Amino acid sequence: MRKLASLIAYIPEIIGGLTMLAITLILFAGVVWRYFFVDPLTWSDEIARTLFAWLAFIGAAIGVKRRLHTAVLVFGSRMPPRWQTFMTMLGLLIIAVMAGVLLYTGTTETLANFRQTMPITGLSRGWLYLAVPVSGLLILAYLVPQFRMALRGVRLPSPHESGAE
Repeated sequence: MRKLASLIAYIPEIIGGLTMLAITLILFAGVVWRYFFVDPLTWSDEIARTLFAWLAFIGAAIGVKRRLHTAVLVFGSRMPPRWQTFMTMLGLLIIAVMAGVLLYTGTTETLANFRQTMPITGLSRGWLYLAVPVSGLLILAYLVPQFRMALRGVRLPSPHESGAE
C-alpha cells in the first residue's frame, strides 16, 4: 500500500519528466523535418506549446511540494520563534491564495476554451488551459501537510536542508 501511495505521490514528477522528453523529441523532429526533409511538421509548434504550458504549471506545483521557490529568510530567521511561525503561516497563506486564483480562473478559462480548437491540430484549446487549474489544485494539496507542520510549530525545512536540490 505504501509503494502505491509513493508512486501516486510522484505522478507529477513523472509527468514532468515525460513532458520534457516529449517536447525535446517533438521540437527536434520539427527541426529535422523542416531543414533536412524540407517538409515542416506543422503540428509540432502547437503540441510543443501545449506541453510546455503543462511543464511550467506542473513544475510550479512540484516546486511548492519540494519548497524550492524563492524565499527571503534574512528577517524571518532573526525573529522570535512565535513570529517565525506566523511568517511561515503568512507565506503559506499567500501561496494558497494564489493557488486558489489559479484554480478558479484556470477552471473558468478552461471551460470557456474547450469549445475552441487549435488551427492546425484541431485539438481543443481547453487542453492547453487545463494545466492552470490542475496546478492550482496540486499546489493546494501540497500545502496541506506544510500548513499542518507549521501549525504544530515544526519548522519547515528549506530545500538545502531537505536535500531536494
